[in-house]
Amino acid sequence: MSNENKKNVENMLERMKTVEKESKSESMCLAKWLQSTVYLMNGHTHSCHHPAVHKIPLEEIKDNPSALHNTQYKMQQREAMLKGQRPPECQYCWNIEDLGKQHISDRTYKSTDEAWAFPNLQKVLEMRDSNKIAPTYLEVAFENLCNMKCMYCTPDISSKWMEEISTHGPYMGTSRKVGDLAWLKKTGKYPMGRSEENPYIDAFWKWWPELYQNLKTFRITGGEPLLSKNTWRVLEEIKNNPRADFSLAINTNMQAPDELIERLIDYYNDIAPKIKNFDIYTSCEAHGKHAEYIRTGMNYDSFLENINKYLRMTGSHSRVHLMITFNILSLSTFDKFLEDVLKIRREFSPDIGYNRVPMMINYLMWPQFQNVRVAPVKVRKASIERIMNFVNANSQKNGNGLIYLEEVDQIERLSEYAMQELDPKDLKLQVNDFRGFFNEFDRRRKGSFLELFPELRSLYSFF
Repeated sequence: MSNENKKNVENMLERMKTVEKESKSESMCLAKWLQSTVYLMNGHTHSCHHPAVHKIPLEEIKDNPSALHNTQYKMQQREAMLKGQRPPECQYCWNIEDLGKQHISDRTYKSTDEAWAFPNLQKVLEMRDSNKIAPTYLEVAFENLCNMKCMYCTPDISSKWMEEISTHGPYMGTSRKVGDLAWLKKTGKYPMGRSEENPYIDAFWKWWPELYQNLKTFRITGGEPLLSKNTWRVLEEIKNNPRADFSLAINTNMQAPDELIERLIDYYNDIAPKIKNFDIYTSCEAHGKHAEYIRTGMNYDSFLENINKYLRMTGSHSRVHLMITFNILSLSTFDKFLEDVLKIRREFSPDIGYNRVPMMINYLMWPQFQNVRVAPVKVRKASIERIMNFVNANSQKNGNGLIYLEEVDQIERLSEYAMQELDPKDLKLQVNDFRGFFNEFDRRRKGSFLELFPELRSLYSFF
């Protein structure tokens, strides 16, 4: 560990001690007040991407559009944190923290972020029970329009998934029918059509003038955001009213038509010099055909080409962040994917001074049968060992490696998590769901699971 990185980690942990001391709560997370993701296509929200989403009641946004963020449900979770309780919806971080103090949870990463969280600690404590606190980090999905259908996605997030389920029905071979549109309707998650009036989008644009003045980071997700007219409206708004302390981010699969990638590049070059940051986030967690199997509609080579094109045609401080959702099908080729990431870094981040292709490594929680711990222990052990050998050989810990210290920590905590055993009864259920899902997945999408993942043969059988 370099002295600089060690100091950064120490400073972060000191800031977290301050958060817990000032709030008098060992479970305090500033993201519960200051961060929000809002799915406007069906009116759901959560504070960060780990807890399950919950419905935004229409009556709450009628006279208070900020209730897109400040729902009564969320305020109850805040109250629990202030009492030192652990809200069950935040189990992802509790799992990491229970591994031991050598691992840092996202609760700490988020609460100590100096761009949008930590400087607002006192404001949060002063407005602890307000239903109008302004988020400083907001992520918004305008609609579910998407040109891909990743295996762990759902129809409410991807229109391509919606098309498949509308044609073939839900996946019936699992304990919970995957993609069940009746369930989406029952729970209020069924997305509104593009031609329908959407009171959530109306509330957003009503809120926008006030919201924009308080935001430090605004992130657009989807669906595929580059296919939404609202994304381009936001970009035009920011282009016409730039703020030097404002950061913009867009989640994209980097598989949109070429003209939209080029349009994005043009907006970046226009907006980026006038604001603090303009970052792109994309996702992958496997290599080649394995990645394409996980993400139906992906062309892995063009995915890498578009990342290279974007970095080449934008300023030297542009970034493409890689959001990795490590799952059971990542085991066989994750190290090869990392090798491709390092190739890009060697071209665009030749030293460790500025990383233009950062990674954030998380493990998949849902659907549970795609969780890495469902794999046979021998497969997990061999794969994790191979991955860690690659990581250690290319780590900053060795002086000149291009895998950063925080990324090494994330992969190490992932590795430890991956080797934990599931309860035998739960494992049996997940294996049955795994078989039911992927047999049907191959039938519908003309896949070849056994050809690509022979090491998981024992989990996969045709009925």
